[in-house]
Order: sequence, then C-alpha cells, then structure tokens
Amino acid sequence: MAHARTRLALGVLLLASGCGGLGSAERIERHGVIVSEHPLATRVGVDVLAAGGNAADAAVATALALAVVYPQAGNLGGGGFAVCAQAKGDATTYDFREVAPAGFRPELYLDENGDFVAERSLSTALAVGVPGTPAGLWRLLEDQGSGRFTFSQLAAPAIRLAEDGFRVDPFMARDLEGSARKRLEKDPAASAVFLPGGNALAEGAVLKQPELAQTLRALSRGPSGFYSGSVAQAMVDALIEVDRREGFVAAGGSLSMQDLADYEVIERSPLVGWFRGHEVIGMAPPSSGGLVLLQSLALLEGFPLDTERTADGEPTARALHWWIECMRRSFADRAVHMGDPAFHDVPLDELLAPEWIARRRVEIGELADPAVAAWASAPAPESNQTTHLSVLDDKGNAVSLTTTLNASFGSGILVPGAGFLLNNEIDDFAIQAGTPNLYGLVGSEANALVAGKRPLSSMSPTIVRDNGRVLIVIGAPGGPRIITSVMQVLLRIMVYGQDLETAVRAPRLHQQWKPTLTRFEGGWDPEQLDALQTVHGHETLLQERGRYGSVQIIVADRAGRANGFSDPRRGGVAGRVGDPLPAPAHPSAPVRPVER
Repeated sequence: MAHARTRLALGVLLLASGCGGLGSAERIERHGVIVSEHPLATRVGVDVLAAGGNAADAAVATALALAVVYPQAGNLGGGGFAVCAQAKGDATTYDFREVAPAGFRPELYLDENGDFVAERSLSTALAVGVPGTPAGLWRLLEDQGSGRFTFSQLAAPAIRLAEDGFRVDPFMARDLEGSARKRLEKDPAASAVFLPGGNALAEGAVLKQPELAQTLRALSRGPSGFYSGSVAQAMVDALIEVDRREGFVAAGGSLSMQDLADYEVIERSPLVGWFRGHEVIGMAPPSSGGLVLLQSLALLEGFPLDTERTADGEPTARALHWWIECMRRSFADRAVHMGDPAFHDVPLDELLAPEWIARRRVEIGELADPAVAAWASAPAPESNQTTHLSVLDDKGNAVSLTTTLNASFGSGILVPGAGFLLNNEIDDFAIQAGTPNLYGLVGSEANALVAGKRPLSSMSPTIVRDNGRVLIVIGAPGGPRIITSVMQVLLRIMVYGQDLETAVRAPRLHQQWKPTLTRFEGGWDPEQLDALQTVHGHETLLQERGRYGSVQIIVADRAGRANGFSDPRRGGVAGRVGDPLPAPAHPSAPVRPVER
C-alpha cells in the first residue's frame, strides 16, 4: 500500500542515542533537521524523521512531546499557527488559535467603577479561550502527514515521557520561581504538580504526569477525545470551580461543552512577500506576525542596507535607525487595523500596497519619529511563554509551527484529572481600547473582545523560499518580540551574510510603536547606542535585563544541505538525523561567546 502504516517502537522514538544506517557524510547532511526548545522533544522529532516521517509527522510528534516536557508553553490547553511548504506544491497555513467562549463580553472584565481589572484576563475563568492545539495537530497530520504514522504512534513518545517522567531542566526550575509562581500557587491542582509541598520543582527533580498521559491517550483516538467526553467535562468543571473561588466573576459564562464542540481549525492562504529576490511566507491574521514582518521588510528593501555596515559586518547606527523606524510604522498599523478577519475587514492589500510602502519609506528621515500614525483610508491629518519548532525533512518539505499559552504556564489553571494547563489568551484581546495588555500592546476595535472571535497574535512562523525551494524555516516565542526577533535574524543572514549561529546569538532591539521607547538587549556596541541617541534622536534603554525571543531556525544551502540552530536564550537544541544532539544552553551561560 502507498500509505502503509509504519509501527514505531517506543524504544527507538524515545531518547534514542542516535540513528545508524547512514553511509556517507554527504548523505547525513541531506537528512532532515528539526529545532525545538527542549532536547527531549527534538530527539522525538529526529527519530520520527529517521523512521521515514516527513516534516508534518515530526512536527506533530515534537509538539506533543513539548506539551509534556515544556509546560511553560508547550501545550494541549493553548493554540497556535503552522506554516507548511511542500517540496513540490503551494504553501498553506493552519490557524488553530484559541477562540473567545460564547459567554464572554467586555463588561465582565470591569469593576463596579467601569475600570479594567487586568487579573481577570490573566488568571481567572475569564482568561481561558477555547484551546486549539489538539485539533490543530490532528488537522496538520491529516492534511500534511506522510501517511506512514497514526496520531497514536506519534503521541507514544509523549505518553511515555508523561508516564515515566523526565528530569526538570534549569530553565523550568528558574521559570517556576518566576512571575508565574503566584498564578500556579492559586490553583491547587497546578501546585500539586509543579509546587509539591509548597516548593517549586528543582533542577534534576523527576516530573511525572500520569493524568496528562491519560489525556494524550484520549486525544490519540481522535479530536473528540479532547473536545467532548470526560476530558472536555473536566475542563468545564475546573473553570466552574475556579470561578467559585474567584467570587463568580464569570457569572456562569466561562468555557462550556458547546464552546469546545464548536471549535474548528481554519486553513488559510498564507501571506507572501518578497525580500532580496526571495519569497517570504507567513501567517495571515489573526496573526499579526506575517503582516508586520512583510511590511517591515518591504520598507527596508528600499534602503541602502549594504552600504551601512561596520568593518566587522554589523549594521551601523544609521541602519539600526532604519530598522527601528520601520518596526514603529508596522506596529502602528498592527494596533489599529489587525484582528480576526471573520469579525474585522483587515486591509491587507492596502497595508502591503507599493504606494503605501513607498509613502511610509519616504517619511523616514534621519531622526526618530515617535508620533507616527497608522494607515488611514484617506490621508491621515506580544510570556512571553510561546514555543516554536522548525522542521525541514530530507525531501525539502517544511513546517514552521508556533504554539502558546500566552503567559508562562498560561493561566496557572491545571485541569484536575486531565493534567494540562489552560491558556490565558483572552488577554490578547483589546478588552478596553487603549489599555495595554500583558506585553504592553495596545489595540483598537479591530481586536475587541467578541464571543467566537480569535485574538490577535504576534506569532510569526515563517518560511523563506528561492524558486520554490525552502531556504529558511524560522520562528520564535516572545510576545511582540517574536516579530522583531525573526526580522533581525533574517536581516543578519540575508543582508549582512552572517552565519547561522552569529545571526541568532547577536543582540536584539525591540520597537512596537507604543510605548515609544526602543528597548535593547545587553551586548550592543555602546558607540552605536550613543549615535542612535545623539545623531538620530532615539530614546534608548541601555543593557536591559532579560533576553528577547528564542529563535528556532533551519537554513538550507543551495545544494539542499540543512543546518539548524536553537537560540541559547533558552534550552532547546537542533537535531539532524544521524548526528548526536548538541548539549543545550544553561540559563547562566552568556548568549554571545566571549570571543567573537
């Protein structure tokens, strides 16, 4: 049979030390590559590729493993987007973003004085949108999978990791002591798993999740194993109990069985643009990532970037000024015009029109322009806890997949008996126009909270092709810094000719229109930052604490040989069939090598 099922032995899929049977180095280099934010998940994906799976097969298995080993963001209780490009054929995308339940309305998030209560969209029953990840992974496998594996076979490694347990890495141990701890402490079920006895799991502790294993088994039988029956009822009951503890702020209108039964994955046409003669493929709304990225790159295409580089191949202060001003303008359009296209007519053609891009570009002079406005039909008077994986198989098929819970560990609400955390994605809506969300983003009526609507997202899974052949598969977590992180790595590779590791390790900046401040990671040349202030008039924040994004990238050369790199800002790794996995980064290690 053309689609004969291949049985995967768990011993091969789970924590295998390597895959043999490869003859020459050339053959190894042409085998599949996967990059994710946890070594155990990357190992699962590599083993699927080695067993004959394609990019979609590996992406599904890896995402399921991340739901176990990376609870900060890997999930069943969240949602995401996937961009897919077949070696032969058109690209497509899948929207499995969360949806606002039918009972949600903006006034539930206001106190008796009409003031917005931020906590309600972060850690109460009102924070939780209808999860999309389980349905999205099923749809991805059905449409794009090789046909060699069942969903149950691809879920087997994740089930084994949940049942047998795994050792907590330093990144999870750190995150459990971070800002998410208060949300987890509020929830008895989450506390029992992640804060046993009131103490956060320490590095090296073994985390077992038997209830999550049972949920994965139920999901393996079909999407209905999650969206109906005992798992669905457990979600609904959990949120009723949370609402009781919170004083019934949801007024009986939280997630329902009908909301779960109604959930649908949407296949969307990708957004496609061009930069330096290469096809750039991204997500359309309700992701803002594709549109902001394509608009920013289109603006930068018209600047003499090649002449503005330092002796060591870095962008000059003038080039950084252009980066910032292009980001500023694209995020202005994001705030005003982007939302769920089922509820708001997003002016995609107008925002990417050559006339508008040219007009925007001409506006950019030698000085910062914090007062820039968004596009108008007539002349005018986003925990950070998202996770991304990239896959390129040996046939040239690619998947760029990003999922999220929104904040670290999502809402902090763990479903008793089902073992997974729920998202707090409702915070991504502009619940009260002009009020910043968790990431400081402001929005308008385009992203207003409406029942059945999908909140705007900054997730930016992206694929770059040359004459139909995949060259780059990239994405990142990091709220709105996803977009700017992806853009900067692409610029460093495609404009400045930097190698993969140098481009990812390089320091980053971030500008999102509001607030007007441009933020910088540590590691920038002080002379560049001084020039941005004194020559170009930028208000800057020097050496900001924290790290921006976590880019997961694969780059293929023109012969088809692929290399991947996982951003050392987190603890992921890149894996290639036939090669041993590299050691992951440690939170205390510098992102950039001491010697460059």
